[in-house]
Amino acid sequence: MNIELGNEPQDESEAALFAALPLDFPRPSNLGAVSGAQPKFSMNRYQGRFYSPGCSPPELLERWNNCEDLAQQLSVTSLESKAGKRSHMSETEILDQYLPRLIATGWVSEQEARWVMRRTAELVGWQVPPSASP
Repeated sequence: MNIELGNEPQDESEAALFAALPLDFPRPSNLGAVSGAQPKFSMNRYQGRFYSPGCSPPELLERWNNCEDLAQQLSVTSLESKAGKRSHMSETEILDQYLPRLIATGWVSEQEARWVMRRTAELVGWQVPPSASP
């Protein structure tokens, strides 16, 4: 089944944002299939091109926007924690303890949560914890 995700031309700002999407940002992998005699797979159509579900430019931009926002918030929280109640912890330990909490919220996928932690480490200039490795 094809889902039409918009017929209007992609505006320049969306195209520029999509082009600037980090290469290491995780893309969803959908290995679903549709039953029947012939092999089939699910795709979404966006502006005449076909994408795996969740991988069209608007879908990826929305996911990235959410993850970038979380990283920005966590960077502030991490710095406040290091200066306050978690001053006894290493920077890696501080970031490490946020990862399972972020995964538990269900706001992002596990791969996206790891990306958020790597991005947070980049924003605050800290070493990436091993648990956040891709």
